[in-house]
Amino acid sequence: MMRDNGRIYDFSTFFILIAIIIAFSIFGNSFLKAGNISNIINQASFLAIIGVAQLVVILTGGINLSIGSIMALSTVLCGPMMLRESTVPVIVPIILTLVFGSLVGLLNGFMVTKLNIPAFLATFATMYVARGAAWLYIGQGVYYGIKESIRFWATGVLFEVGGFRVTMPMVVVTIFLLIMWFVISKTNLGRRLYFTGSNTTAAEFSGVPTKRIVVIAHVLSGLISGIAGIMYVARINAADANLGTQYHFDAISVALIGGAVMSGGVGSIWGVAGGALIIAVIQSGMNNMQIPSEVQKAFLGVVIIFAVFFNNWFQEKKMKVGDTQPVKTKSEAKA
Repeated sequence: MMRDNGRIYDFSTFFILIAIIIAFSIFGNSFLKAGNISNIINQASFLAIIGVAQLVVILTGGINLSIGSIMALSTVLCGPMMLRESTVPVIVPIILTLVFGSLVGLLNGFMVTKLNIPAFLATFATMYVARGAAWLYIGQGVYYGIKESIRFWATGVLFEVGGFRVTMPMVVVTIFLLIMWFVISKTNLGRRLYFTGSNTTAAEFSGVPTKRIVVIAHVLSGLISGIAGIMYVARINAADANLGTQYHFDAISVALIGGAVMSGGVGSIWGVAGGALIIAVIQSGMNNMQIPSEVQKAFLGVVIIFAVFFNNWFQEKKMKVGDTQPVKTKSEAKA
């Protein structure tokens, strides 16, 4: 019974989500309509990707402020190949975008582990370098008119049931979250990410190559940022150097609301998914109530504070439950 109670605390983000949905359902008009729910999930799909890009670095005790800049630079460099008039096969710019994103992530990891620059400062510098490089490459121009085969992955509607539209972003992000859940929760790499963030010294004494793990985390974050860049470019039908100027803040918000802890070692893929849904629900609900955007930002800040507080409270409760679990004897274990 105690073990089941401990598992309940893993869903703290979704308890918060349910409370917010109930509140907007009471005070908002037609909030729970099928079409609106579809829009919320679709919006959350994009937020979840950048949230995961942030999570993999936060798990190691770091932070990545260059997510939006990586999205801009990688897509701008491949922008001409994504246009309708381009004869380059679609797969080429997609692969190159992911490669460019991974290379910037590798640069971040190198600065953190080899130059001993704190992740905050290293990625803060990269944010400006990558954004500046994107501006130098494209200037004031915009690559407009993305190939329909690329746009379909971010705008395509598969079918509709009772006003609820099932879109390609929902499918893509569901598959993406399942893959990342497996990597983070079921592989040796995932366990090392958690171990490195929770106690770096202990991880090193246990033989974990913590510096290599930090580099891998940043490369993975850059790769996922490239994926996010492709999805956003396909969604807005254009690539330019201004893409994602505030997305590093959105990524941090999603990760923190989803239960991640800045000191590292705590966080989950499904928590990030819940955090993305919370932000999308708040935006939709407040737009539905015609609340000014400035007030929305202030309210989101309050939500982040309460979400972090409640997630920490739930984590403490979970730890207490774990500490009080009775130790089974061999005979009880066999039974």
